[in-house]
Amino acid sequence: MDLEGYARRLWNHLDESQMREELLRWLEFYKGKRELNQDFVDAVIREVKNSENFKEFSFTRVGLTAGDSGLGSRGLGDNLIHLKLFELSKRNLETFDDAGIVQDIVVSVDGIHSRLSYFPFLAGFHATKATLRDIMVKGAIPLGILVDIHLSDDSDVSMLFDFEAGVSTVADALNVPILAGSTLRIGGDMVLGERISGGVASVGRLQGEPFTRKRISEGQHIVMTEGHGGGTISSMAIFHGIEGVVEETLRVKDLEACLAVRRVRNLVSSMTDVTNGGIRGDALEISEVTNVSLVIDEDEFLSLINPRIRKAMNELGIDPFGLSLDSILIFTNNPDEVIRTLRDNHVQAKTIGEVTRRRGYPIVTRDGREMRPAFRESPYTPIKAVIGNYSPMDLDEIKKRLERAYLNSLSKKEKVLKNLKTGSL
Repeated sequence: MDLEGYARRLWNHLDESQMREELLRWLEFYKGKRELNQDFVDAVIREVKNSENFKEFSFTRVGLTAGDSGLGSRGLGDNLIHLKLFELSKRNLETFDDAGIVQDIVVSVDGIHSRLSYFPFLAGFHATKATLRDIMVKGAIPLGILVDIHLSDDSDVSMLFDFEAGVSTVADALNVPILAGSTLRIGGDMVLGERISGGVASVGRLQGEPFTRKRISEGQHIVMTEGHGGGTISSMAIFHGIEGVVEETLRVKDLEACLAVRRVRNLVSSMTDVTNGGIRGDALEISEVTNVSLVIDEDEFLSLINPRIRKAMNELGIDPFGLSLDSILIFTNNPDEVIRTLRDNHVQAKTIGEVTRRRGYPIVTRDGREMRPAFRESPYTPIKAVIGNYSPMDLDEIKKRLERAYLNSLSKKEKVLKNLKTGSL
């Protein structure tokens, strides 16, 4: 419960006495009846009042929420948002990779899965696996891990230790040290409840040319490794009440595959992981960079999904091509040798397709069926199924509002940057 956000909403609809009564009700719900509650509520109202004098440092609403825009939902909406973020931060748009590269140093950061707050060990485990995977698919050797974890005011400290245990499990398995971290509360005293948020970052060093997506080209074969899922599949199983699936995600076959590829790196052009909205999302991002299409064999693709996970997805009617599987895609002209090396290192893999010139859509099947990109990833929890795979706004309207938000923030950036350069700040 965000008392500050709630107070800001109430400010425009209730008088001060009604605001006080409503805030007190929620405070007592979480904290019980305490002598300081009334003073606390008075302080919340006073802080919100005072902050109204600093609107120039706040943001300008454009009427597009994170949910309606598809932010973080790994589909077309998320893709549009990241393009504008790249533009604002002047990040290189040539690669569209999850990891950043400076000279021979590779860095990545992954937030914890939003639905795993009440399962912090899983949240830490899968976020760590994700950030290490992002640098390792570029061909980097991991040097260290950084942790950032935020707890709400009512979070039990066991959540912090479970999260750290999840992180350090992966770190110990790969013998990668945890270098630094930060532990804070979400919103300080203003956010009640137990939800946690945060992320895990990693840094690595390249050996040779990075396996960027811009190295993917027509004629290459696509090798895919076995997929056991991560935070997304864990959330699917937990919130649908399916037993025996979460345990299957607690593997590091994806990272082991990246380590094995180092033995034949001269045969590999590029690598990426089947995450951001599944292979549909990966193909969209690859196509943005290279203007090619991926032609895949559906049966071979499906055969590499962990059997328990595939069975659960079938029973739930979830599209396996639109969900994160944590498999590795390897682009090569020597698929047999790559597959042999992976199998020698106890990682199952198959050739699932090839790269061709652009065929209208980023991904098509061997029989020519187009797999169109979706607005969001496949709905994998009951709540996501209710929301559906669409937005109440069409893409043109979303683009207009994103542009407005981008220009507002750019103006603020340029104003402060100008002051910094002239020394007038």
